[in-house]
Amino acid sequence: MKKILIFGIFLSVFAAALGPSQVKAFNSATHIYIADHVFPFAFDKIDLYYGSIAPDFSMYFPLNGRWDDAFDDTHYDQIFLPFVWWRLDQRAFAKGWQTHNESWGADYYAHVSYLDDNKGYVIERAEALVDWVEQLDGQLDSELAHFAIEVAIDLLLVKNQDPALGGKLLGAALLRSPSDLNLLAKTFVSDGNPSLQTLSEAESNFRNLVIEYATALSLPGHLRMEALGALGVQISGGVLDSSTVQQLLVAAMYLCSVPNYYYMGPINAAKEGIRHYPGLIR
Repeated sequence: MKKILIFGIFLSVFAAALGPSQVKAFNSATHIYIADHVFPFAFDKIDLYYGSIAPDFSMYFPLNGRWDDAFDDTHYDQIFLPFVWWRLDQRAFAKGWQTHNESWGADYYAHVSYLDDNKGYVIERAEALVDWVEQLDGQLDSELAHFAIEVAIDLLLVKNQDPALGGKLLGAALLRSPSDLNLLAKTFVSDGNPSLQTLSEAESNFRNLVIEYATALSLPGHLRMEALGALGVQISGGVLDSSTVQQLLVAAMYLCSVPNYYYMGPINAAKEGIRHYPGLIR
């Protein structure tokens, strides 16, 4: 169990690199998968995909930046962005953005309520992962387990539902329209909180780290897990070996594949719930 205990060190660093797990729900590839099925005939898929993951950019602002209500602003208060109607890229971005929110979007099913009225799927499965580690006489922080479950769902989707999902995520981060950033600035920059510089740096940090993660997801089969294992070794400064990183992710994938808690349940519920939301921008 020494490796499981040390794994907490890895995940705390890995989570810092790819996003604070305590305020995330589904991870980026899962958000793209959901948006793709809510809007299967969208003309501009690149900006649709980027919009579906972009609300999480607010968690990547620089250390000297300031955004007091970042999570509430991006996940609750500004679900519908004021896009310019004749800009197809902005419209696609805004359509993707609305699928992400925690009021009735994808994050609602992951964080707030799915099966159990008081907890979302990711939170419930993270608790199961913590219990599993404790049965093996180890310890795993709940926030770190939460993050492992998020990555596991992405991996399962890439493996079983959409092998191109990593490439879609990579393309979204690399090729998003500059108009997307302009729309974010128009929506959120007010009274200096955040400043335009803070917002721009946060969005840049977010994109760079998504690119690194998406590159790993884009690899085939065993190479994908090896890349995530190597990424874990690199980020932990060699504290962990690749095998340990991969083992915990495999355990998380198993817990998301068992009957009654199959990962596609909340994803399908999210797709249907979002698709039929009365105020959805079509």
